[in-house]
Amino acid sequence: MKLIRRTYRLSLLWLLPVLLLGSIFVFFMINYVVYEETDEFLIYEMNRLVSFHREYNDLPDFHMVSDILEDVDYPEPVFKDTLLLESGDNEMVPYRELYFTIDHRGKKVTLVLRHLLVGEDDILRGTLLIVAGLALLVAITFLLMIKQVSGKIWKPFYQTLKTIRGFKINEPVPALPVTGIDEFNTLNTTVEGFLKKISTDYKRTKEFNENASHELQTHLAVIRANAEFLLNEPEAEKPDEKHLQAIYNATVKLSQTQKSLLLLSKIGNQEFNNPVALDLGEVLKQSLQLFRDAAELRDISVRQDIGKCTLQMDPGLADVMVNNLVKNSVKHNVKGGYISILLESSSLTIENSGHSHEGEPETLLERFKTGTKGNLGIGLAIVKQICDLYKFDILYRIEKENVHFIKVSFPKA
Repeated sequence: MKLIRRTYRLSLLWLLPVLLLGSIFVFFMINYVVYEETDEFLIYEMNRLVSFHREYNDLPDFHMVSDILEDVDYPEPVFKDTLLLESGDNEMVPYRELYFTIDHRGKKVTLVLRHLLVGEDDILRGTLLIVAGLALLVAITFLLMIKQVSGKIWKPFYQTLKTIRGFKINEPVPALPVTGIDEFNTLNTTVEGFLKKISTDYKRTKEFNENASHELQTHLAVIRANAEFLLNEPEAEKPDEKHLQAIYNATVKLSQTQKSLLLLSKIGNQEFNNPVALDLGEVLKQSLQLFRDAAELRDISVRQDIGKCTLQMDPGLADVMVNNLVKNSVKHNVKGGYISILLESSSLTIENSGHSHEGEPETLLERFKTGTKGNLGIGLAIVKQICDLYKFDILYRIEKENVHFIKVSFPKA
């Protein structure tokens, strides 16, 4: 939920009880004003009639007075409420009455003045209409005001958010803008500090990996060169060939592992950010050509159905992904086995004969997962990380008779 919507909802929740209390207040205020104005009018009429009686010593006409009562004495004027039947509408309507007594020719005479009141139901109806109109006006004004004000107030925040989203770890840390709001300045300073620390840690890690890789590669090259030299010695001078061969094989595997680890690190750091539109079919054909001799040496038949498939990928990562998949299907096959490859616009499927595997097949996609021959599953781990980078779905299963099935599904363009 967006922040402005959250603000709208919370504001409306606060507005409802305010409107309810406001409606009650307006109702009683209108009722109070109606009574005050009516009482003032009746007192004005009373004073006018008293002046008339004092001047003419006579009672006024009945059209000026609602009623005249004899032998009833009110020392002070008295207000009363009453209901009278309205002949036209045949319903009871409220009236305000004022009783006051005067001396008329030696007798106490009470005069009654009446004035029509606005009914409470009419006041309530009017109150609701006033409050509803006012609430609508306030709501529209409030929403427009929040939208305008929020857009200006939160603009620095969205600029910071945009900068963070566009930040790449291998690029210089961007300078966040200075705003006129202390909280946003504090946020920008904190975020900028985090980005600088992340960038520094990344550079140090990258330098360490590169240095470690260089040093390992140097020593491995020395060991490998010496092992090759000893293996090429004449029979009479050659030491134990079995141990030399083991040393040589170990250095080759260690070198490959080191390169794979460095590649995994680069993929994880998203250093491959040059995607182009490439034909995966051509990449697959080149990979099959590369491993053709290895397949023929083991009498592995290859069936292929390569369709048109264009993807937005870094060319280097596309080669790595396809080569690892094809290499895996050849390396872990059986003598006289088969490989079936199907490339479609939405997926790449490779099926091959192979060895049995204990446990879930998808665990072979994990880094350093050991297979039946003790080989490290780093090749498929690289494939899995490339798939994660490009949002590809990868499925690995082993069917009956040790048939290995791996499918990479590409997202729709």
